[in-house]
Amino acid sequence: MLNYNKNKLINECLCKYYETFSHTLDTADFVPDKYNDKILAYIFKNMRKTFKRLDREDKLFQKQVRKKQAQKKKQEKRNVKAEKKRLKRERKLAKKQAKKSKKGGK
Repeated sequence: MLNYNKNKLINECLCKYYETFSHTLDTADFVPDKYNDKILAYIFKNMRKTFKRLDREDKLFQKQVRKKQAQKKKQEKRNVKAEKKRLKRERKLAKKQAKKSKKGGK
């Protein structure tokens, strides 16, 4: 099963970091390499943090989805059970009426 929520969040995150990274490329010509390396390390460190946050958020989202599915399944079971009970009552009533009409309405 594809996890569309997580993919959407990852794409959003990567777009922001690619934008940030592109700004550092513009300065690569006149900024010392040592400083650029620090900036890139900082960017990737933050990106890893963001991915961890993303995983947490997605985990919560998936938990909510599973909970909703369980509730839906439980509700469907209740509906099926109620429908069976209703049908059983109707058959019992129909049987009772058939017996009554056989006796001649007494």
